[in-house]
Amino acid sequence: MPKLAQSLIAFERFMAGVKRHVVQVDDHRVVYSEGGRGTETVLLLHGFGASGDSWNRLAATLTRKYRVIAPDLPGWGASTRIESASYGYPSQLQRLHSLIQELKLDRFHLGGHSMGGFLASAYAAQSPEKVLTLALVCPHGMAEPQPSDLARSVEKGDNWLVVSSREGFDRLLNNLFVKRPYIPGAVIKYLGQLAMRNSAKSLQIFDELQHNQPPLIARLPQIQAPALIIWGDQDRVIHISCAELFAKGIERSTVLVIPGCGHMPLTEKLKSWTKLYLAFLENRQLPAEQEVRRATA
Repeated sequence: MPKLAQSLIAFERFMAGVKRHVVQVDDHRVVYSEGGRGTETVLLLHGFGASGDSWNRLAATLTRKYRVIAPDLPGWGASTRIESASYGYPSQLQRLHSLIQELKLDRFHLGGHSMGGFLASAYAAQSPEKVLTLALVCPHGMAEPQPSDLARSVEKGDNWLVVSSREGFDRLLNNLFVKRPYIPGAVIKYLGQLAMRNSAKSLQIFDELQHNQPPLIARLPQIQAPALIIWGDQDRVIHISCAELFAKGIERSTVLVIPGCGHMPLTEKLKSWTKLYLAFLENRQLPAEQEVRRATA
């Protein structure tokens, strides 16, 4: 069964026009997907519990014009996970910096989803001269003005983002999407087994990610790149009320709200914002208000 799932995921990479590569970053072996045409690079950072493969469907469009790099961040996917290591934001930000140096990336477009959205924001604030544009998809990092469903569950001792059973993985998928897209059963089983196997360390990482100094909100004004902030209006993981905080903190930013969408606009409603994002990359400037309205229609 794992071989079938891996073959299906490998086929999705093939259709996206990316291939897997490996690089050594300090004490971690980092696996990443890379492909595409063009002189400009788009670096994409995945969310908690995911891997670079979460970007495959978007990459299928981007690789026609851009070089795309989507790493499995250290501690996730096929990259090294060291039980004694910290995968909180300070450590991961340093590893991201080392990865960018190792890949010899000079100036590039940067995108991040959820956990990857925090890292993308923090990196764009730390090294503003390197980031051409910034795309933040349901980014983590703010104290929620209104608590999400996940936050309320965690408060009660029920963290459904960290999976310890097959039923728990099915519940997770139901909470990530408003309407679950088709995912082959073999892939669901394979990903569920990986999540369960790594649950103890993942819970530790989740706890680490909740404590960050200085707060991300204090770093946002240092970002110089234009930022497109994309959010599902029914996100149960990170409440959409955080979008306004990101928009207020980043001087050149606009928010695109996706109706009928949960925490995974990457797969659930990708077509509703792909054209807008492509224009954003090409023009390196924020879309006009009427374009944003058209995308949300």
